[in-house]
Amino acid sequence: MAVWAFVAIFLLGAGARAVDVWRGADGAVRDSWRECDIAAVARNFYREGMNILYPRIDWRGEGPGYAEMEFPLLPWMMAASYEVGGGVHEVNGRVMSYLFSLATLLVFFSLARRLLPWEGALAASLFFALSPLSIRISNALQSEGLMFLGYVLAAYAFLRWLDEDSGAWFGVAAAATALAILAKATAAHIGLLFLLLLLERRGRSALRAPRVWAFAAIALLPGILWYLHARGLWLRYGNSLGVSNESHWVGRDFFTDPTFILGITRLELLRVWMPAGALVAAAGVLARPAPRAVRTALYWLAGIGIYYLAAARTTGDSWAVYYHVVAVPPAALLFGAGAAWVMRRIRVLPASLERGWAGIGGAALTVGLAAAMALAFADMLRADVRLARPHGMRGQYACAQSFARHVPEDALILATGGTCVDASGRPVAYNASYMFYWMDRKGFNICRQERSLEKVRSFVARGAKFFVAEKRALDGDPAFRDAMLRTYPIVAECPVAYLFRLEPAPGAAP
Repeated sequence: MAVWAFVAIFLLGAGARAVDVWRGADGAVRDSWRECDIAAVARNFYREGMNILYPRIDWRGEGPGYAEMEFPLLPWMMAASYEVGGGVHEVNGRVMSYLFSLATLLVFFSLARRLLPWEGALAASLFFALSPLSIRISNALQSEGLMFLGYVLAAYAFLRWLDEDSGAWFGVAAAATALAILAKATAAHIGLLFLLLLLERRGRSALRAPRVWAFAAIALLPGILWYLHARGLWLRYGNSLGVSNESHWVGRDFFTDPTFILGITRLELLRVWMPAGALVAAAGVLARPAPRAVRTALYWLAGIGIYYLAAARTTGDSWAVYYHVVAVPPAALLFGAGAAWVMRRIRVLPASLERGWAGIGGAALTVGLAAAMALAFADMLRADVRLARPHGMRGQYACAQSFARHVPEDALILATGGTCVDASGRPVAYNASYMFYWMDRKGFNICRQERSLEKVRSFVARGAKFFVAEKRALDGDPAFRDAMLRTYPIVAECPVAYLFRLEPAPGAAP
């Protein structure tokens, strides 16, 4: 019976993750700005050369476009599929991410079954399968899906290695950790989980073991080499996908500005745990029906907490919610532990009612936690339904399609980007990739604080011929908008943007 229950949960999770898997990069998803960067890197591999060491972006200006980013395995695989399939089809990348997500489901089910009694493993698996964050990245054109597979597999394989002292599981754990870090450098925080598990199981003497140092070398060296190389691309060409061109790390303002902690707490509670789910998880911690699962999850969360605090300038921002997907596995384990305790209590509920007021109080607590379990799953389903509805940047996509026919293929464009700095004055990755990708053009971004005629003219001097100016950006700076309208002719207009030709209008000052 339990096997069929796991099969049903897997099919439910697979079905939820299949929504929109056949959609291209058409602006219908929330993270289109990030997806278009990955899709552009894939398309540029396909067109300009398959050297995986030199990913290229579209907002490259007049340069070659080499950019600092995570190891570009997903876009490279997409480009390889374009070679085989005879053309650019972004859906190939979605299918790859979807397959990664199915593998991640299976690995987590194995992890939950290893650490929890079967009823707790079922509840944890359902929590994981319905998690809005794990579904959100499950078919996205982002590296998070590949990272998440390596991340969960690394935790499972490391536990198997500790239990069995198997060379095979040692290799899987080290390789999976290396993959996770290559796909997303922030995954390196899983090392604290490994350290705590190792100390608990084998004591401090294990830190002197050559095998442990070999594990660290295998897990860390590929990522170190890649990110050093990627840093060199940034230093030479000045392009980065949010690594060196944005300030992520916490500063002294963390101790005076509560928005960092409040932002992290809000995202965790509402997007990872669900408020009712957090109550069930707390019951699992206090009752400890599965002590090993609880200890493992708490060690895991300790590493995640340190990562969140260190990178609070990013992890506290609402746009970075998908960074919190790493908390889903330990949250699911604690939820499963709480659910196991509740289900055991339900089986003895009639007997507890015969023990007077104490028994009635215990029964009420059990019923309340059972209701919290149901409410947590209902909250997840509501969030999953919202994810399934088309949303995002469809207006910009349609606009780009209409603008493209007015712009010669070899013409460089200028496009509005995001803010240059955050509220504390630190740099932010402002480059917006979507108009370049959808129009299939190269060019420059201009960030919010630098919008001026003088700055536009500097891009014209570098070769920009057209300016795709989103109206919401111009409306926030009416003086700049009016100056643009007086100086440059509008070639085309759509509900969300203007297309300016960067030649002065008749009678306007050059």
